[in-house]
Amino acid sequence: MSWGVEHQQKRKDIQELMEIASRIMKENPNHVNEVSKSKNDCWMEQMYLIQRCDFCDLSPGCPTREEKEWQEYLTKNNIVIEKSPDKTA
Repeated sequence: MSWGVEHQQKRKDIQELMEIASRIMKENPNHVNEVSKSKNDCWMEQMYLIQRCDFCDLSPGCPTREEKEWQEYLTKNNIVIEKSPDKTA
């Protein structure tokens, strides 16, 4: 974890996560084995019960990140996606 130690905010964030993890593990030592998949597939939400996109850089397949990159791509390329009306009604 030395990659964030020199940056004060990163250090604070890492310490906060370590405290949360310690508290969760004290409450339930089997948390890691019993953790269920989060509704939005966020691994941080699964493990730490919080979602922190501001410093999460460990999951390249993150659905939140993919959606953000997709929206940025659409905006950059001036693409507008229009939903077609539902014809089943």
